Amino acid sequence: EIRIDQHNLRWVTLDSLRAQIAIVLMHNLVFHDTVANNIGCGDTAYTLGQIIEAAKIAHAHHFIQKLPKGYETPIGELGHSLTLSEQFRIALARAILRDPALLIVEEPQDALDEETKALLDDTWMRFLPGRTVIFLPHRISTIRACDTLFLLHKGRIVAAGDHKELLSQNQLYRHLHYLEFSEMAELVQV
Repeated sequence: EIRIDQHNLRWVTLDSLRAQIAIVLMHNLVFHDTVANNIGCGDTAYTLGQIIEAAKIAHAHHFIQKLPKGYETPIGELGHSLTLSEQFRIALARAILRDPALLIVEEPQDALDEETKALLDDTWMRFLPGRTVIFLPHRISTIRACDTLFLLHKGRIVAAGDHKELLSQNQLYRHLHYLEFSEMAELVQV
């Protein structure tokens, strides 16, 4: 059985569950629309002030202000192009605006610059407390910061614990950690 905040998911409606979840995936981060509509999803229930506040928490406000029309700048395939980091922060602001109880975040696989990493770490520190967060991480700092990691293998959870526990107790986790984060692994694969 799957429980969220001690409630069995069998006994909740799909609409109530969806209202409590926000997802930020590393692909398809922005729509072909204005920045404001990207963050607010065109929902008129959100004010521009709420959209700006969410953008500030996601560290997107600063670069949005520099766009030709600010929050009214069209972005996406036919609009102003954004970097992957900027797109991710727009999508993150969209999730923050919804104030979800459960947040699912797939970190970008592409290397992020050090400034962006620091901004994301600050966003996590300010926004995540009090929420259930499921990370699909690609950064070692995120992995180390997680309370509990679940190692999935062939569709099953094969181990659970924090980073140090799994590193010391699970051979598969050590192997995956080596392949993903060891500079030596890169040399061996070449």
